[in-house]
Parts: sequence; C-alpha cells; structure tokens
Amino acid sequence: MKNFSLIVFIITFYFVSIAQDDNRLKDPPPKEFQFIGYSFTRLTSSNITPTNDILQGQVIGRLFGQNSTNTVPLTSVYLEQRFVPFMVYKPSILDGFAAFRALFKIDYTWGDQAYGVGNNRGGAINAGQVNMQTLLANVEIKPENSDWNVVVGLQRLFDNVRDPNVNTLQTAQTSGYKLSFWGTQAVGINIFGDLTPTTKGRAGYFQLWENEISKNDDVSLWMLDVESRVTPLLELGGSLWYVWDRGKGSSGISVLGQGLNSALAEYNGATRIKLPANIQNYEANLFWFGGRFAFNRDFLAGRWWLDGFVMSNLGMIDTVGSSNGKVSDVIALTANASIAYKYGMTANDKISFEALYTTGDGNGISDGKLSSVITGNVYGSPVGIYSAHRALLLFPDPQVVNRYYSAVHDISNMGLGVTAAFLNLSKDFIPNKFSGKLGIASAIANVKPDGGDSYMGSEVNIEFKYNLKVFLTLGVSAGYLVLGDFYNSPNVTYDRTRPKDPWTFFTTLSWLMF
Repeated sequence: MKNFSLIVFIITFYFVSIAQDDNRLKDPPPKEFQFIGYSFTRLTSSNITPTNDILQGQVIGRLFGQNSTNTVPLTSVYLEQRFVPFMVYKPSILDGFAAFRALFKIDYTWGDQAYGVGNNRGGAINAGQVNMQTLLANVEIKPENSDWNVVVGLQRLFDNVRDPNVNTLQTAQTSGYKLSFWGTQAVGINIFGDLTPTTKGRAGYFQLWENEISKNDDVSLWMLDVESRVTPLLELGGSLWYVWDRGKGSSGISVLGQGLNSALAEYNGATRIKLPANIQNYEANLFWFGGRFAFNRDFLAGRWWLDGFVMSNLGMIDTVGSSNGKVSDVIALTANASIAYKYGMTANDKISFEALYTTGDGNGISDGKLSSVITGNVYGSPVGIYSAHRALLLFPDPQVVNRYYSAVHDISNMGLGVTAAFLNLSKDFIPNKFSGKLGIASAIANVKPDGGDSYMGSEVNIEFKYNLKVFLTLGVSAGYLVLGDFYNSPNVTYDRTRPKDPWTFFTTLSWLMF
C-alpha cells in the first residue's frame, strides 16, 4: 500500500510539473521592439512676437535679441503641436547584449504650411508636410551582468553623470549641472559605469562639428564625470570637460555660423567675443572644471532637499593667420544652489528657493582676459537649457514647441553675467491628481550695459496641472515679467528701444504613451 501511494504521488507530481511548465511556456517573451510616444499640444496667448517677417515659424534665442522678438500692443494667439516617437529594438538573439534606440520629432503650428519641406512647419489644410527631425539614432552595448555600458552614435549630450537612456529628463534638470551647459543631442561615444557600488562615472567624446573631413578644422568635446554616494543621503561629484575648437567659425546653423565669435552666440544670448580688427579666425582650448553635491535628492528619506554646483571656465583663445598669437585667457565661474522643503504628503507639496550666479565681463577680450561664462550655446541652438527654476519668461521654459525664448536665454547673459533668485511654492490639491504652483523670479546683470542699469526684472508666474489619466495631463500656465532699467540700454534690444513688459498665458495637453 505504501508503494502504491508513493507511485501515485510521483505520477501526480510529474503531471503537475508538466502543467506548470506549460503555463510558463505560455508567458509572453520579452518584447524585442518597444515604442514610447509623447504628444504635446499648446495653445498660447501672449504679447510677444517676432517683428522681422523672415524670422517666423521656429523662433529660438534671447527675448528682445537678434531673433527680433518683442512685445507689441497686440495679442498673439496660436496653437502648436509636437509628436515625439521613441523606439527601442533589443533582439532576443543577442540576449540583451545590444540595443538600438531612435527618437524623432514632428513640430508644427496649426494652419502654418502644407505641401512643403522643412522642420517646425506644417499643420495647414491638406497637411502633406515633410517635417520629421532625427534626434537619436544610437547603439548601446551592455554585456550580460556587466556594470558598464557603451552608447555609440547620435545620442543625448547632457552635463550629467547619469545615462540619459535610462534616467528621466526631470532627473537631468534637477541633478548634475541642470543642463545649464549641455542639454541637447550630438554624435559621439559615451561610456557609463558603476565604478563601485556607490560610485558611478561617465567618459564621453562628441564630434560637435566636422567641417571638411580632410582638414584640421573640427570642434570636439571630451567629458569626464564621477559621482559618489558618500553617505546614504549625500552625493558628491566632479567633472572635467574639454572643447578642442579648430572650427574657425565655419559651418553652424544657417548664416549664423558657430563658435565664440559667431552671430549664433549673440542670437542665443551667449558670450560672443570680438576679435581684433581684420581678424576673423581663431582657435581655442576650453576647459570646464567643477564639482557638485546633493543631500536627500528627490526627498529620498526626509523633508529637506539641498543641492548645488560650482563650475569654472578655463582656457585660451588664439588668432589664426596673424601675428597676434594668444588674444585672451578664459577665467570664469558659475555657482548654483537650491533648497527645498516638503511640507506635505507628496513631492509637489513643497517650497523651494534657488539661486544662480555667473561672472561677467564688460570689455570682452580687449584686456587679454575673458571673464564671461561659456556654454554649448555658442555651438548650437539650443544647447544650454537651464530650466530647473520653473520661470516662464525671465529664464527658459521647456514647455514649448516652436517658440523657445526668454530674457536670460543663456546663463552668461550675453557675457555680462547674472545673479538670479527663484522662489516657488507648489501644492497637491488632490494628491497626485491636481497640483498648483506660484513662482517668483528676479535677476540682475553683474555688469551694467552702456546706457542701462543692472536690474533686469522680476517675474510672477502661476501654473495648474490636472492628471486626466495616468501620464495624460492638462495644464494652465501664466506669467508676467516686469522689466527693469537694464532695458534702457539700446545695446540689449534688437530695435534699440526699451520694450514693454512681456506676458504669456497658455494651456497644454501632454500625453506620454507606452
């Protein structure tokens, strides 16, 4: 009898095991192809418009600057839409060893254009517009069980030690150097790795401009970053970046060119140098050396969140084809710090204060020393997109499609430097469903422009966000900027007259699709 019972048990166990295996076989295999989409629609009402008829459609750069944006006694009303498809292909035959990522973007203004070709255009009747932009196309190599990965190709260029392929944009905006220097995409190689269980590092190389392939006329960027969690709540990091600039101002965006002496730098509100008379070409070696810290980032284990960074610009600028040789050294400094207190239940129940400081220079390279901060905005547009402040007009607001401008569009503030302060109070009226924010921002130039004063202005803004469903959010935002006597200077405005105070009101509908 015992033997019979044992045989029954074995047979039963065998068939149960087979059934379990069958169930396991029915589980869907990991997806080789993944799609993530982002849809963003914005309806804007504002008194800001480009005054030059040629500079319409996509408008980027400094408010009141060379993009001809100005305040007018009229109201601009327009609808814009963006669709961003993101695709990941990870073939199972490679067992996760390699993955390909591609990101595209389609931007247009409702009723703008049809049956044409061009980025940031479309949306008119009949549509038929060829307007897709390629933002990412890269291959990631990550061996099984490795603590490092390599990304090769067109990828995100961020001033952060973290891999942007697996970290959110919000993380990049509030950690590292907050995209103040580099926040775009470029071709290159990035190596990310966990050096120890508590320390991570990044080594990267990016080809910013190639120009002629047979000549020594390129612009290249090398980046080294490291960050360690020295205690469970305290992060410390350091960075060293180097730009080898032999482009001599060639190439660049449209007729603006690129580089330290380019019209692009002025268009973006970045530092633009003036070379000695009759000299157009230069070569430069530019370094960025800095450190950062964060305590209880993202309110990990407490109600206080502190972070900050200091970044120094060092380098040398030489002329080309002249006997002048070295024309200037570069010695500049950026400092940023913020403190936030979470008074309620969610991360939106908080009050935060942030400050920014950059050195300025009133006479450029004429004295052989440049004290103005240099960012990636001298090589592309936009590249430095500092936006942790949550202002709408005084500093850049990333909730945009085709029109991306602000009074201080680059942290160098046209090379004059800036001291700015931001105070934000936010609250979840319905936890994780309905939130609101009230913000105040103010800025002064650290070097006065000719004919103007240092006070640039103060902004008041307000926002409400309502989550209709998961990752489907409706927003309403409004901001008003009171301009200071900085704008009495004819040198800081496109039409050389003092502008009226700008305001904006817009609603947004954003949907992150999986």
